[in-house]
Amino acid sequence: MKRIALFTLAIAALTLTACGETEEERLARETQFNGKTIAEVAARIGAPRQKSATQAVWVYSHTYTQTTPIYGVVNGQSQIVNYHSYRVTNSCTYTAALKRGRVQTSSYQGNSCRQFAPKLAT
Repeated sequence: MKRIALFTLAIAALTLTACGETEEERLARETQFNGKTIAEVAARIGAPRQKSATQAVWVYSHTYTQTTPIYGVVNGQSQIVNYHSYRVTNSCTYTAALKRGRVQTSSYQGNSCRQFAPKLAT
C-alpha cells in the first residue's frame, strides 16, 4: 500500500512539473517583462507586494488538497479501494530589478511560477 502511494505521488509530481517547453520558450517567457514599466507588468500579473526605486517583488502562494485514487484488485477486477490525500503548496516569488522604472533583469523562485510568467501569446 505504501509503494502505491509513493508511486502515485511521483506520477503527480511529474505531471505538475511537466510543461512541454523548449529551453528557448522558457527563456523567452521568463524574460518577457524585461524593458517593461511596473504599470505594464502589473496590468498582466497584478500589483507587486513590495516596490522600491530599484526593485519590485511579487509573491504567490496557494495551498490545496490533492486526492489520488488507490487501486486494488477485488474479485479479479481492478477497482478503487481507497484514496490518498496530501497537501500541495504552489508558490513563487518574482523579483524584478528596476532601472528608471523599467524591468532590467528578473528572477523567479518557487515551484509554480506560471502565475507570474504566463506563456507568451503565439
